[in-house]
Amino acid sequence: MSDPSRTRRLTFARFALSIALMFVVWLPLGILDVVPFVLSLPGESSLRVHTAAAVLCLMIAAWAFWE
Repeated sequence: MSDPSRTRRLTFARFALSIALMFVVWLPLGILDVVPFVLSLPGESSLRVHTAAAVLCLMIAAWAFWE
């Protein structure tokens, strides 16, 4: 049988990876003005905020996939 905490962690990792991939696809589309950048922080460019969100989600996924 598989460990329930490992199953939860893998589910969390898959979720974080899918969100990161969404941000990675969204970046070039936002740069080309196909879709608008929705995330914004005062004093930061939209490109920087989306890139940081993608990297954060990838880091979370890497941590969760790590054994």
